[in-house]
Amino acid sequence: MSKETNDRIRDERDHLRAILENLMDGVFITNRDFRIEFMNQDLLYQFGDGTGKRCCEFFGLSSTNCLRCHEGMSAFGPPQRLEWTSLDTGSTYDMLVSPLTNLDGTNSRLHILRDVTEQKKLEARILEYSHHLEEKVAKQADRLRRQERLALLGEIASGLAHEIRTPLGALLTGVKLLEKGGQEETERDLVLSLLRKETLRLKEKLSEFLAYARPSKPNLTSGLVAELLQETVAQLQQESELTKDMKITYEPAAEEKPCYFDRAKMKEVILNIGINSLQALDGKGTLRLISFQSHGRQWIQVTDTGPGITAENLDQIFKPFFTSKREGTGLGLAIALGIVEEHGGEIRASSVPDRETTFTVSWPMSGKPEEKA
Repeated sequence: MSKETNDRIRDERDHLRAILENLMDGVFITNRDFRIEFMNQDLLYQFGDGTGKRCCEFFGLSSTNCLRCHEGMSAFGPPQRLEWTSLDTGSTYDMLVSPLTNLDGTNSRLHILRDVTEQKKLEARILEYSHHLEEKVAKQADRLRRQERLALLGEIASGLAHEIRTPLGALLTGVKLLEKGGQEETERDLVLSLLRKETLRLKEKLSEFLAYARPSKPNLTSGLVAELLQETVAQLQQESELTKDMKITYEPAAEEKPCYFDRAKMKEVILNIGINSLQALDGKGTLRLISFQSHGRQWIQVTDTGPGITAENLDQIFKPFFTSKREGTGLGLAIALGIVEEHGGEIRASSVPDRETTFTVSWPMSGKPEEKA
């Protein structure tokens, strides 16, 4: 090897050493015997001179650490990353260990130490603060749930009082008439018929309130939605006062597969939507029910050619006690929404004024709520 080449190698080595000496991170090099061959100024300042000593002994590491970072020592060995806390300084270090090929073909290891003590303290404080925030959020959420429950009870109490006032008034009037006596048999039968009608009306209203206030879990069983729609359409067609000259059609899913749902509860959902549609159509137009399956979900669409729902009301229809009708508790769609959500599904409504309104119900065919990414 010429003198010029030796001089160039020496200059490059000195240049590299100067770089390592002036790094802000600690740097040391070990040979195959784990003995330290070089330490830069930052490391000498922190730990003193350990040249010639085994790295695990000098830094107070276990020999397992040395075996781990020197495992598969070769020029192509993958870098290793370790974290350790020095017993001497009490600081925590992130250590990157990489292979280093010497001029004679042997392999050493280059170790770069970065003091991450403050970073670890900051991470610990952030984690502690995060836990503190989680606790505060949990407490606040619990407080809001209690407030919502109280508000809901207030709504139910107010709505119940409003809805039962009329039938109770009719019942009281009928009872007073019977108490007076002296009625003809025909008149007495008329009063008893009124009492019976108002009692049934009151019972229905109370059942709706209970269904909303105390919803039960769905009993999921495997079945065909086509059979459910067939039953529902047959029941809707019996509503002669509402159907009149209307046309009710349904289209079952092609090659339908069984899916899981609570037959009684889902029938209640479709009946509720269907009766609302019949009332909106007022005896004219078409009510169409369509079933299909896609992407592991069961879909049912209920479309009517009625006057439609205004954009303002469309945002309100699933809220409890909201109704645009003269009669009704305004709980039907709220109950329907709760049932579908208990199936892990959803209801959506869309409307084109003076053209049509569509309610779309869907839920997982497996009966299990889908995980959201």
